[in-house]
Amino acid sequence: MPELAELKFTSDYVNQVSEGMTYIGVKKNPVHKCEDIDQEYFNNQEFTITSESRGKEMILTMERNQVQMPIQFTMGMTGHFKVTNTGQEPKHTHLFFYRSDGTTLCFVDVRRFGKWKVAQEWNKKRGPDPTTEYDAFWTNVMTNLTKLKKPLYEMLMDQKYFNGIGNYLRAEIIYRAGDVDPFLPAGMQFAKYPKLLDLCRDIPLLAYAKGGGAIKDWDNPFGDNAITEKFMLCYGNKSMSKRKDRNGRTFWYDPKWDNVPSSRDELGDYLRNRHQYLYDSGRVVE
Repeated sequence: MPELAELKFTSDYVNQVSEGMTYIGVKKNPVHKCEDIDQEYFNNQEFTITSESRGKEMILTMERNQVQMPIQFTMGMTGHFKVTNTGQEPKHTHLFFYRSDGTTLCFVDVRRFGKWKVAQEWNKKRGPDPTTEYDAFWTNVMTNLTKLKKPLYEMLMDQKYFNGIGNYLRAEIIYRAGDVDPFLPAGMQFAKYPKLLDLCRDIPLLAYAKGGGAIKDWDNPFGDNAITEKFMLCYGNKSMSKRKDRNGRTFWYDPKWDNVPSSRDELGDYLRNRHQYLYDSGRVVE
């Protein structure tokens, strides 16, 4: 599934292929259940397209005569954009953005888990992007530590706090954290090891710098699927251990944690001494 780095690349791609380009129409594939968009205002009229991403979301904005229509996308498992000649769009194209040069910007999604809707704002159920809104991200996590009771490896998938972090990024973040037990409650771990928050920013940025994840069902739209095994130190590495989380996703981790118990007493100590942990980390949060 595309994660934060892949959404950044998708947005970059849409911006690059749309720069200086005139669009002349838009059409929805009727087989898709997502809402239709206001075709009348944009069909047979000239308009432009720009894009931006935030975590696991992307907003594509159509604009004509200073009237904007932002469309919020999530990519699901296989959603991506591709430019083709008009009339030669891929079989599983669900949105067609027609261009004046005889080509089409296609939203393609084989498995149809990707979704879109007309929306002026980002999804309020998702937290700040750790790479572009780090201060807000840090505050959102550190002021809610007592709510982060699930094990760290499960909590990192909660988009309310860790927007953009998915399966391969959580594995790489936890592995690079070293001595941070992934099976202890997340709130306790973030209080004791605030460097984890930096890794939630730095690892997605590194993935982006490397070209996006070499993950199933996603290819860098620029044609260079560049994350290498040297970057993927943990995820998919056969020397690592793995187990299913409660949602059936495979979590890869350092085998050293296989025989380390997760102490419930330590969680109790943490909750009773929350403020002391925060003082020790150099950051006091009421």
